[in-house]
Amino acid sequence: MSRELRSFVDEEDDQEDEFGDKPPEAKETDWDRIFAYKTYKIVRIKDRQLGLLYWGIVTLVILYIIIFALGIEGKHQYQEPGIGTVVTKFHGKGFANKKAYDAGDLRFPEIEPFGAFIMTREIKVLGQKKEECVDFDNPCPCKKGHECVDGFCKGKAWCPSLGDGNAEEAEGAIDTAIKGLENTIVEINAGIAFPGIGNHFFVAGKISEPSRLPGQPVAPKLSSATNEFKNITLKDLLSRAMPPVKFEEVLETGALIGVSFYWKCDVSDLACQPAVVVKRLDNGKGFIQKRAYHHSTGRDVVLMYGLRILVESSGIGRQFSFVLLVIQIGSCLALLRTASMAADFMMLQLYPKERRDAYYNCKVLETQDFSDMQDRINVIRDAQAEDSPFLKVHLRDAEEQAHAHENFHTSIHGEPALSLGPGGKGGLAHSILRPRTNYDI
Repeated sequence: MSRELRSFVDEEDDQEDEFGDKPPEAKETDWDRIFAYKTYKIVRIKDRQLGLLYWGIVTLVILYIIIFALGIEGKHQYQEPGIGTVVTKFHGKGFANKKAYDAGDLRFPEIEPFGAFIMTREIKVLGQKKEECVDFDNPCPCKKGHECVDGFCKGKAWCPSLGDGNAEEAEGAIDTAIKGLENTIVEINAGIAFPGIGNHFFVAGKISEPSRLPGQPVAPKLSSATNEFKNITLKDLLSRAMPPVKFEEVLETGALIGVSFYWKCDVSDLACQPAVVVKRLDNGKGFIQKRAYHHSTGRDVVLMYGLRILVESSGIGRQFSFVLLVIQIGSCLALLRTASMAADFMMLQLYPKERRDAYYNCKVLETQDFSDMQDRINVIRDAQAEDSPFLKVHLRDAEEQAHAHENFHTSIHGEPALSLGPGGKGGLAHSILRPRTNYDI
């Protein structure tokens, strides 16, 4: 009489919970495990050279963000170009040949939105007529039918001609220099608005009043700032140019002067005032323009030398933004990473080999090579099967039993049965691990 020993592999063992005897569904929810997070492990390197490099870069990054990005560039604020407005007026009189010249005589045109022209000298030719002569306003090359003479075209023109080519020696010209203009007044008013981020209109020399809704009490008036260009003399205006321009030097040739009001305003600061730049723009060539007065017998022509003042108002408005501030903080944290990258590069690449190896062992933790683990497992199994004939026999028996089981299902149903194959229900494991020896009792 014999009996088969009970298998020592229990299929129910596979369902055992790794945390204890209770199944997983009976365990309470571990919120600490669910909300667990991963963090980096830090190695503290004691090296003065690496420390100086690291903290030096950290300091530069922090100073860049605080001073340049936030303080100077204002990258934590919305920025929008403004819409500028300027108004230029001229007051005063000049004198020449016992005559007085007021704004109507000296300024041309009388109304100009972006500046003013003030005449300092005039050359006049009276009674011009259409005749054949050299046109000193028409340099060579000439059109068909005209002749080039001394660099200017000769043909049908207003004669005697008056132009840039012969202003100093024009035939019948009357040259008049205006005196006393250094004390005349130029009034320049400039303002700007930033409609995209605010509804205040900023005016040079005046602090803007806060806006209020209908029915609200009027806010107290704020003290006014100073606009140095609201009533400034021509002489003082030229002295503010870069480089300074002497008034006497431009009386005969004229000059092109630019006055720029540049605003850099936080819209919440109602006391914002512009920076003003005055600069000569004609490169020493002067400024001249020509006008004519027609009558029944011909025309009178005048060359006017003078100061052409160009005024502009432009700038950038800013408004604080929490979103942009968070972005700059994120940029700072990202740039701080470069400090550790530079220190690691110096530590692992630039140091002598002995020190590199020592720091490498402290910083780098190498794992085993798992890339070809599956191949190695197959080799081990093949070797175990060759070294153990007992294991090989049972493997062959398991295959024969699976084949016989498959043939049985085929004979009953008339078609091949789909089976889990050898070991699909634990058969292979039981066949391998269950002893096949019969014991007499």
